[in-house]
Parts: sequence; structure tokens; C-alpha cells
Amino acid sequence: MKRKIMIWLAACVAAAPLQAQNLEFGGLTYNNDLMMSTDFAALSRSHPFGTARVMGMGGAFTSLGADLSSMSINPAGLGMFRRNEFSLTPLLSVAHGQTQGAPSWVGNNKTRFAFANVGVALNVFESPASPLTSLTLGIGMNRIADFNTRYSFSSESRYDPSKPDQLMPTIADVFGQQLGQDGIFPDKDGNLGYNYNPWYWPAILGYNGYLISDVGGQWVPDCIGRNASVRHSMDVVSQGSINEFAVSMGANFNNIVYVGATIGIRSVYKKVGMTYQEEYGYFDAAGNSANAVDKNGTPLNAQLDYMSLYQESKIDGSGVDFKLGVIVRPVAGLRVGVAFHTPTYYWLDRSYRADIESHLINNKTEDDQYNFDSTPRQDDIGGNSWDFVSPSRLLFGASYTFGNFAIVSVDYEREWYNGIRVKNVPEGADFHSEAYKAEFKNNYKGTNTLRAGVEVRPLPIFAVRLGGGYTDSMFKDRQQYYNSPSVYESYYITGGLGINLGRNTVLDVAYQNVTEKQTPYELFFSKYQNGGEMKTYSGLYDTKQTRHYISMTLGFRF
Repeated sequence: MKRKIMIWLAACVAAAPLQAQNLEFGGLTYNNDLMMSTDFAALSRSHPFGTARVMGMGGAFTSLGADLSSMSINPAGLGMFRRNEFSLTPLLSVAHGQTQGAPSWVGNNKTRFAFANVGVALNVFESPASPLTSLTLGIGMNRIADFNTRYSFSSESRYDPSKPDQLMPTIADVFGQQLGQDGIFPDKDGNLGYNYNPWYWPAILGYNGYLISDVGGQWVPDCIGRNASVRHSMDVVSQGSINEFAVSMGANFNNIVYVGATIGIRSVYKKVGMTYQEEYGYFDAAGNSANAVDKNGTPLNAQLDYMSLYQESKIDGSGVDFKLGVIVRPVAGLRVGVAFHTPTYYWLDRSYRADIESHLINNKTEDDQYNFDSTPRQDDIGGNSWDFVSPSRLLFGASYTFGNFAIVSVDYEREWYNGIRVKNVPEGADFHSEAYKAEFKNNYKGTNTLRAGVEVRPLPIFAVRLGGGYTDSMFKDRQQYYNSPSVYESYYITGGLGINLGRNTVLDVAYQNVTEKQTPYELFFSKYQNGGEMKTYSGLYDTKQTRHYISMTLGFRF
């Protein structure tokens, strides 16, 4: 898009050149045009939603059954149904993000209403006298993952008049380094369009938004004074989910051995909108507000007041997997279960776009100029989409029933993130399947998850439930991952109540409190390649997510 140059703006005084070689670039504001390994890992993470009974017991249901969540955990549990059942589970989720040491900017909460489970179990065969005692068909939907989060914050890089040569970090520096290193400059008419790899689009927006200028073949932030304090503000809003539509069959052999299988069709939707804003304040040697100046102390004719960069990515796709499970009741009260979930094969369409808004002030006339520019939309669809295979999962569980009074259940799950494989990459992407494979093999590992739950019935019609779970890190060395906040550890506690409203109606409620620890991350950085030092960087930020889930299941037996 043509960059319109005003006469008074052309007089902006040049600052120090931003050219650099052998640099690599990253941070939260970078690489949003493609999928990184952490994006595939995030899509592979699951959480025990389902019915309120399962959620209340911490998801520890590998060895339990007679619940519609069994289709997505251990389908052998369907074999424990004695009657037909239909259930519906609405879910309220409230996510809260908190960034250490940085106040909130525009909001840290995201609230969403959805369904955690809808399904029906049909007893299609029953013969108490034969070894095959019963067969149960299950059809339903279970929520697998929740992407509804929001976090925002502001921090300030304050100009120190006693250190006038110490410039405050700004993304304009990194934009100039990126374009200059790869020899990207406007044409003779000042035009710089978006006919480049989308990786360059934010930097090109920076040019069209007046963050940087081409001055004699050098990129310079010529309208950001050297006496600038920079307020960095970030707002990241994510929405979407993964839902699994399952068809399952569970068999009961003599009320001792239960086996089951599920075919799951998954629906994926994830949208991330990211706003990064810089506001510039200029100060003199005494710390008082002043106009922007160059390195010689000469006032700039025009100065940048703020810029706001917005980037949006959308993922829309589907996946398929299979689940097999067995539950054995070796003695009365004891149940032991095992389930295997094959890798899920995903087909993902993805889109990306960005825009920028900026405000310039003419220091001579005090005129304002508001600028806006946007990129085209990049679409990775059809045969040019992102296809990948998620990790396989192996689940073990044991539970003990104390008559009709109590149940104690414990689960262990192993999930191999080093087995994620990218099968198709859009044409023109900077990475290929083998590069992703090497990263997953070398830098990721299997995770271990422990879940436990207990149910107590003080009255025959009333149940109290407690539970919890913990999952360790998928990274061999999480300090390597500072491009974006990636979950490396999570834990949760749960509670719930159940009541029989009648012979054929059950009402369950549950609450979960989930804490997700994430890797610290840079907003932007330029770094010398091959393990070199940082050149320009924002500094690390540390954001933690806390989620609150409230669910209610209404079940009907017939």
C-alpha cells in the first residue's frame, strides 16, 4: 500500500540506523502467521469435562462407568449401564489471567456458556443367562478442550535522563532490523505493499504506520524521539473449543469383564485476537514532559504519540481418533481399567490478518494525523492446510466401592508429546514437516497425569464428591520456549453434589478450579543466531491462567 508522505513529516530527523545481520526474531507479537510447535501442543492438550459427576470426581473415571463421559475416557464403562439414559450438561466457564508485576490494561476475564456433555446410552442387548450379559450403544458429544481466555497488562520502559544513550525498547527497532536484514525497502515512490511472506506483514505495517522510515537505505524510527519512555500494553483474547462427537459400544461379560470402543469425530475452532500497543512519552533532562528530540537534542518536527498493532488468527478444522478400553472386576468392590486413545489426525484450515493504527503530532503546527492500514487475509485451506497427528494416550485406573456408601478412584495417564507429527504444511511456510518432527523429538517429552476422586453417599439419594488432578511439563527444557506463554504445568481441585430427584431422574452439579502455569515470554526480540545474545528485547512477562468451571447435569433413565 502506498505510504503517503506529508511535507512536514518528511522533515523528521533520522535516528541511529537499525540495520543488523544474522539476527533471529520472535516474541508474542511475531510468528502469528503460521503454527509453531507450541500451537500444535496446545491443540493436543485435553481436560476432563463431561458430566458433572465425572467433573466432581476429578475425571478419575478410567475404571468406573455407567456414565456418558465414558465414551471419551474409557468406552468399556458403557457396558455398566443397566438402563437407557439421556443426559445434558450445561457448563459455565470463567477464565482469569494474571501477569506478574504488571497491572491489567483492558481486562483479564473471559466468561463463556457452553455444553460439556450431551448424550444418550441405549441398552441394545441384554441376556443375563449368556456370557455376553449386555451391549450398550452410546452416542454423544463431550467437550475436550476450552480455549476461552483473556489476559491484558501494561508496563513501562521509563526514560532515564541520566543515561541519555540508553534507549527504551520498542517494536519499531525490531521491525527495522527485520526488514533491513532481508533487504526489504519501499520502491522509489515510497510504496511498500504486502506481496511478501506474511511473516513480514507486521513490520510492513510498521512502515505504513510511521513507526520506521527508509532514510538513505537504512531503516530508522525517525518519529520516535531518543528521549522516549515507552508504555507497552498487550491484550490477548482467545475463544473456541474442541468438542468430540462420539459413537461407542460397550459390552458386559458376566458382570466381571467390560470392553468398549469409540470412534470420535472432533470439531476444532480457535480464534485469537492480539492487540499490542505502544504509547510514547517524551521527557527533558529534568524529567519534565517535552517534545521528542534526536540524538543531538534537536526537536523532531513530528513525533509518534502511540501505535496499536492488531493481529488475528483463526483455526477451523476437524479430527478423528479411536479409543479402546477394558475394565475388570476381579473381586467385589474392586475395578481395574485400562484405555488406549490413538493419535488424533487433525485437518485444520487457518487464516491470518493484521492491521495498525497510529497517531502522529506535528510539533510545529500541533496538527494531528491518525493513520490506519491493514493487510490482506492469508488463508491456509483445503490441500494447503495444516494437518497433524496429536499424541497417543494410555490410561490406567483403579477404584474401590464400599458398598453403597463410598467410591474411591485413582487414574494415571501418559501422553507422548514427543510423538506429535505435522503431516501437511501450507505452501510457502518457512518450516517443513521434518523440522517440526525434529523439534518434537528433541525438545518435548511425555507427560504424566494423576487424577483422584471420591464419592460419598450419606443418604441413598444424596452424594458428595471431591477430586483433583495434576499434569507435569511436556517440555524437556521449558526455558527454551519464550516466544509465547505455553502451559507447562496444570493442577485442579473439584467438588460436586448429586441428588436423585426420583426413580428415573438425577441432578448433579460440580465445580472445578484449574490453575495453569505458563512459560515466561518476550513481547518481541531480536537475537543473534546460533545461541547468541539478545540485541533488542521487551523483557520477560509471566502470565498465569486460573479457570473456574461450574456444570450441571440433568439425567433421565428410561
